[in-house]
Amino acid sequence: MKLLVAPNSFKETLSAQDVARAIGQGLKRADPSFCITELPLADGGKGTADVITQALNGRFVRLKVCGPLGKKVQVKYGIIPEKKIAVLELASAAGLELIPLKMRNPLIATTRGVGEMIIDALNKGFKRIILGIGDSATIDCGIGALSILGVKFLDCDGKEIEKNCQGLLKLAEVDDSELCEEIKDIKLLVGADVSNILTGRDGAVVYARQKGADRKTIPVIKKALRNFQRVVLKRYGVDLDTIPGSGAAGGIGGALKAILGAKLVPGFELIRKYIKIEKQIKENELVITGEGRVDQQTFAGKAIGQVLNIAQRFNRPVVLVAGSFVSGMKELSGPAVKEMYSIKRAGERIPSPDVTARRLVRFGYELGLRIRKGLL
Repeated sequence: MKLLVAPNSFKETLSAQDVARAIGQGLKRADPSFCITELPLADGGKGTADVITQALNGRFVRLKVCGPLGKKVQVKYGIIPEKKIAVLELASAAGLELIPLKMRNPLIATTRGVGEMIIDALNKGFKRIILGIGDSATIDCGIGALSILGVKFLDCDGKEIEKNCQGLLKLAEVDDSELCEEIKDIKLLVGADVSNILTGRDGAVVYARQKGADRKTIPVIKKALRNFQRVVLKRYGVDLDTIPGSGAAGGIGGALKAILGAKLVPGFELIRKYIKIEKQIKENELVITGEGRVDQQTFAGKAIGQVLNIAQRFNRPVVLVAGSFVSGMKELSGPAVKEMYSIKRAGERIPSPDVTARRLVRFGYELGLRIRKGLL
């Protein structure tokens, strides 16, 4: 039997590659005759650079940049020299996983390191930059990154503001007169893992709590986002509240589009053509997919939701596995999903990577036995 194992990452636990490998091991243990294709997915967040770089037979470079709380972190990004393409991930420089739970604070977290990665790619002569912006710890509307590229963010007295969400409260003017020349001559493609606009109930603030916000800081964040939206509208004539994805990764998606003219697309579109997902689903008899947490956002343009849509189109059955499911997901998942499995036990915190891997192997093994017996 031909099986496609195509998961996204289990955030803060395992990469998509590790998830696919664990499930594949379990399936093979159940029946060595299974023909298994492992196809790790991404949708603009963690793993995006790995998936695209590997698909294009590229390699990785490493450097140290400013992390989300100011401490240096080591990052990597993909390069395909012959095509002059660099593939970057915001998550590696300003991702949620870089900050311990108790230290998360979106008011002060910065995307400065993302700008340093872009500068490094420009200095190396790359003419096309692909940037996945999912899984961020920040809500600074990208001003940390943009300031490294020469953009100045000023208060009403003409002084530069803090390069974080807190600083956005004082923002009165954007000065891009000293924007670095190299960025003007490249193509910048930005992949957002969500379609939220910048402000309002369904804006960037939706993800504030997972980034460390509480009841006191959320009103401050809302005010900061509204101010940035007003300033950008006045300066560039671009209303970020009309652009899907402008609120992704704390607003950096919209900022890069408005200020740099970047092309903003759904994150899954970044990898779709490189991994030939339609062909892979069509050629296999069963699709096994999933991610760490399946909720309403899963079906709002993210990779797993797109896989389900394609599987339904080709009439391929799907088994959906996750760390946990929000109630009501069976109804949202659609007719392609035949079974759903959760590896996280009721009331349990996020399991460690080792425990998650073992449970995924076990899941693959038990699923493989059921397939072999014709029960699926």
